Amino acid sequence: MTPKSILPQNEMLLRKRFPVVLQRILNIGNKMPQDFYYEDSESGSTLMIQRGEYSFPAYGSFKKENLIKRWYSSLVLHPESLYAITGFGDGSHLLHFLNESSSGTNFLAAEKDPAHLRETLARFDLTKLLSDERFILGTGEIDDVFFADIQGAALSGVSDVNSVVFSPLHGVDEGYYDRMRNELVRQYLVVRPLMEVNVRTAIDVQKNTFENLPYLANAPDVGEMKNQFTEIPFILVGAGPSLDESIDFLRTVQDKTIIVASNSPYRKLINSGIRPHLVVTADPLSPTLAGFENVSLENVPLACPFSAYPEIVKRFSGRILTWCTFNPIVDVLKNRMGLRPGTKILEQGTVSGCVLDLSKLFGCKKVLLVGQDMAVRDDGRYYSDDTSYADTGSHYSSTEKGQRLPGNTQEKVLVEGRLFVYLKTFEQFIAQNPETEYRNLARTGVKINGAPYQTYDEALDWISDSNSQIFDHTVTKLLADQGDCPDLKTILSPIFKYTEDILSISLAAAVKTELIPDKFSGTNYADNKQIKYLLSEAGKVNSLVDSSKLYWNFLFEGKTKGELVKYKRKIRDIDFPNKNWSAVQRNKEYFWALSEGAHWLLEQLEHYFGNPSDKRNTEQEVS
Repeated sequence: MTPKSILPQNEMLLRKRFPVVLQRILNIGNKMPQDFYYEDSESGSTLMIQRGEYSFPAYGSFKKENLIKRWYSSLVLHPESLYAITGFGDGSHLLHFLNESSSGTNFLAAEKDPAHLRETLARFDLTKLLSDERFILGTGEIDDVFFADIQGAALSGVSDVNSVVFSPLHGVDEGYYDRMRNELVRQYLVVRPLMEVNVRTAIDVQKNTFENLPYLANAPDVGEMKNQFTEIPFILVGAGPSLDESIDFLRTVQDKTIIVASNSPYRKLINSGIRPHLVVTADPLSPTLAGFENVSLENVPLACPFSAYPEIVKRFSGRILTWCTFNPIVDVLKNRMGLRPGTKILEQGTVSGCVLDLSKLFGCKKVLLVGQDMAVRDDGRYYSDDTSYADTGSHYSSTEKGQRLPGNTQEKVLVEGRLFVYLKTFEQFIAQNPETEYRNLARTGVKINGAPYQTYDEALDWISDSNSQIFDHTVTKLLADQGDCPDLKTILSPIFKYTEDILSISLAAAVKTELIPDKFSGTNYADNKQIKYLLSEAGKVNSLVDSSKLYWNFLFEGKTKGELVKYKRKIRDIDFPNKNWSAVQRNKEYFWALSEGAHWLLEQLEHYFGNPSDKRNTEQEVS
């Protein structure tokens, strides 16, 4: 059989909202569904389930509307939640779920077979479903990109995640849908706190980046050392309690391995006479500075993103390697300077994840984990004794909540929620890099799948006679070759103009909408000239927003992000009989959100770099 083509209106929305899904459909070529087929007739298309020699209607032999209503009425749904629904079917049960569920209910339709999804989207106009922001779509392999779009649900404040079984479709492959459900929960445990932090710290990230640009604009990128140290073992040092008993081992191997630590264990290492080859920081907030207080920073290079806490950047000035996972300010900077984009380093809530990714970037084939307990010790301790945590007494845990999981040398150890997320981040990373060998030296720590436990003597034999001197030489040369900071005001002048234009047009549109009288909400005013004019204003605003993806990302990744999150929450329940009036009111909230974000960004640009269009600034520079 020859597959049908997806309806153009459905394909357009897939391309816009779910490009991964569209690509997975395209990747299967002419393959037809294995478990489903459609019986097409003049009266419509009926979805059939194939079981060997037998087939039957997926939604039953009677009115499918009744089946779907009974299914939905049996569900117990909680507000502000994310649900995974097993199977796409012909989309009718998903549309019913969309129409009947509350505005705070998000849902992911999980479909095992991209070929079945294509056949459905070739027959039914499902633009209402595909265009709704509460709807998420995933198909095919259950991997990270399958769940990429749950970030939007996390941003909207979803507090619970669960699954909804639609039995006729779930039964086609229960194992697949059960794996999907379990992975959704794990993904959301990782994504939700990251998204919350992402919104909460967006302003700090942009302000930090602006403040750091004079120090980092020409700093070398960590990518300059890609795959250069394949024969040198790499040691990732954490601040777990087992670090205290690892010091003698680290002294012995500090010239044989690349020792990299985050800010947390840094003080312990320096006070023990161990100089790490690199220290890494990533958190944009002030508490991360505590790890560098009252301790020597001499001759130790730093690796960090452009958004690192500025006081740390100042203290390491001239000895910094950078990366750029996602920072549109840096993207604009590199673009305007004619440089390659910054290297992306994994950032998943723990700086140790960044260090893990650096080990991969450097090409190290042997990686040892030291002080990575990721567990609360039996006496309640879960940090080393000479850290900033110990200064405040927070190196002991006050909770006994968590999971009892297998330990390296103990039958079970306590892993509380945050540490469990870190554990799963490590295990996922290790599983994705089978060409690298990992060993875990944390005697009192949790067992990490893929990183077998080793004693210190076994680790010494494993490390053998390697030499890490070349790493120091490479870093020293890179740091010596960095040039002077460019003229940042000139470089950033186009983004200033773009943001100014956004503020001007969105503020004007917001004010005009505020002034329109409430009587225009009546259905008899649906085609009123002023209403139509305000609707056209939204098109002008969006046209300007879309004029530069690079500059829009720059504007969005600051205060604008938080404002747009609030905007999406505000408009969920705006619903008047006059649909044009509803659209105008939603647009008004959008205009105000853009105005607030653009105004804040302009203030920051002027504060750090001055207004490029201000002639007085130019005259003062000349004089």
